[in-house]
Amino acid sequence: MSSFDPNFLEHLVENWLSEARWKRFTDVLDQRTRYLTVVLDNLYQFQNASAVMRSCEAMGVQDLHLIARGEDLTHQRGIAMGSEHWLTVHHHKGATSNRDCIRSLKSKGYRLVATSPHANGQLIDELEINEPTALLFGEEKPGLSDELLEAADAHVRIPMVGFTESYNVSVSVALCLYEVLPKLRAGAQPWQLSAHERHVLALAWTKRSVQHVGAIEERYRQSLASD
Repeated sequence: MSSFDPNFLEHLVENWLSEARWKRFTDVLDQRTRYLTVVLDNLYQFQNASAVMRSCEAMGVQDLHLIARGEDLTHQRGIAMGSEHWLTVHHHKGATSNRDCIRSLKSKGYRLVATSPHANGQLIDELEINEPTALLFGEEKPGLSDELLEAADAHVRIPMVGFTESYNVSVSVALCLYEVLPKLRAGAQPWQLSAHERHVLALAWTKRSVQHVGAIEERYRQSLASD
């Protein structure tokens, strides 16, 4: 349907979705957040992006931003394990992709936090999430671009005690989310989804879960027209 219709969601839930499935949706939505988001800068290994998708979805982060200055980044289904169906993935492509992503996040009030093993910043466990925050992660070898490092409002690093210079990017994302999300959920910040955001996601998820939803939607549309 061209615009969000909460009555159509109610129609689907009442007539086409099992009670257990709907409870699963509401339980997941209770823990979903857009207060924290993840940005991946120009990754070229598809398996890393897929693993990050899986971690974000499993830990309750709804939005993932993918910056691709060259070939568009896709994911590998076997690694993502279907997590892409439940996430909101924002693609920033082309020569201005960095600036476009920065501009988009800033316009929504996000503080940009760059993660880098070489950054002269605080440790990840010291980071306070007291405003909407975007965690920036760089491509596999060079790390974050200079443009993103300079645009960042803060820099963090993950503690390391071995000879290896950095963690794999998907591991870095998982470690950072595991550290900051419990603090966010335990705090007083409005980290949960708004009622409208919950409804929009619930409708999208329900439509993915109901067979022949296109035909159901058309019959529903016709019933509204006849009324």
